[in-house]
Amino acid sequence: MDIKIGTFNLLNLVKPGERYYNKKPYSEKEFAKKSRWIGRQLQRMDADFVGFQEVFHESALRQVVRESGVFDENSTFAPGADGKGPRVGLATSLPFVEPPTSIADFPDDLDFSIDGAPFPVKSFLRPVLRAVVEFPNGHPVTIFITHLKSKRPMVTAAKRHDPKERTLGKARALIIRAAEAAALRSILVDELQQNQRPVVVVGDLNDAVPAVTTEMVAGSPPWRFLPAKQKKDTWDVLLYSTYDIQARQSYRDVNYSHIYNGRYETLDHIFVSQEFYRFNPKRIGEVNYLRFFNDHLFDATLSNDRPDRIASDHGQLVATLRLRPQGAMAESEEWRVWY
Repeated sequence: MDIKIGTFNLLNLVKPGERYYNKKPYSEKEFAKKSRWIGRQLQRMDADFVGFQEVFHESALRQVVRESGVFDENSTFAPGADGKGPRVGLATSLPFVEPPTSIADFPDDLDFSIDGAPFPVKSFLRPVLRAVVEFPNGHPVTIFITHLKSKRPMVTAAKRHDPKERTLGKARALIIRAAEAAALRSILVDELQQNQRPVVVVGDLNDAVPAVTTEMVAGSPPWRFLPAKQKKDTWDVLLYSTYDIQARQSYRDVNYSHIYNGRYETLDHIFVSQEFYRFNPKRIGEVNYLRFFNDHLFDATLSNDRPDRIASDHGQLVATLRLRPQGAMAESEEWRVWY
C-alpha cells in the first residue's frame, strides 16, 4: 500500500486583477493559463497530500484545485492567504484527524539574544501549517508545510546594486532563515519527542540538503560509536531527508528543484521521522521513491528562453511511502546503523 506526499512552490498564485510585489496583476487569460499548468502538474504528481508555497489567495488555490480535478476544494486550505503576502497551503484526499492550524509565532521558550541584545525576529515570515491526517493503514500522521526565508538580499531599492549592501542583505536573510529553522526545529522536537507519532515535513527551505539551516530543521544524526541508548534518544527526534534516502538507493544523483545563475540546487524538501525509516524495526512504512518533476526548468545562463510567471520556478517533489499493515513490526530486528 503506497501513499504519495508532495510539495509544490506555485510561484506567486495570486487572483487575477490583484497586484503583488508591485508587479502587474495577472489578467484573466494569464490566470487561466497558470491554473491549467498547475492542474497538469498536480495530475502528473498524483499525490494524496500536497503542501503548497507562495499562495497569496486561498480562493485562488481552491479554484485551481477544483479545476484540476485532483482534490476536493473543501479539503484545500491556505490559512491567512488574503492577498497581503505569500502563505503556505495544502490539499489532500486523506481524512483529517485534526484540522489544519497555522503557526505564526516562535515558541516562547526560545532565546535568540546575543550577549543580552534582543533578537528582532519572533515569528515566521510565512507561518507554518500543521495538519494531522489518517493514512490508510489507520495511523495518524502529522504533516508540516513550511517556506523559510529566501536567499534574496534584504536591501532597500536605493542600495540594491551596492555590492557591500547586497552582502549585508544576504547576511540579514540568512539570519532570519536560521532563526526560522531553529524555531521550526523546536516545534518539531516537541511533536516528535518520546512518542511514536509519525511526522512528515514538506516545503521550500530555501537551502540545499547539507546546508546548516536545513540540518537545523532535520537534526544531526548521532555519532556512530555512541552508546545505543543515547543514539535512540537522538533518533527519536531526528528527521530523514528523502533526498538522501533516494541517493543511497540509486546509482546516480541528478536531482534538483531549482536553477539560479547556472547553479542546480534542491531547495524543496520532504523529511520523514523514524517511523518511515527503513532501518527502524518498528517502522510503519518506508520511503520507496522520491520523484522530481523538474522538466519545465531551464538554465537561463545557457538558454535564450525567458522565464514567465505561468510555470513555477521550482520543481515539484513527490515521495512515495510504502506502508506496512498495522501491527506488522519485526520486534526481533535490531537497529542497523548506516552512519
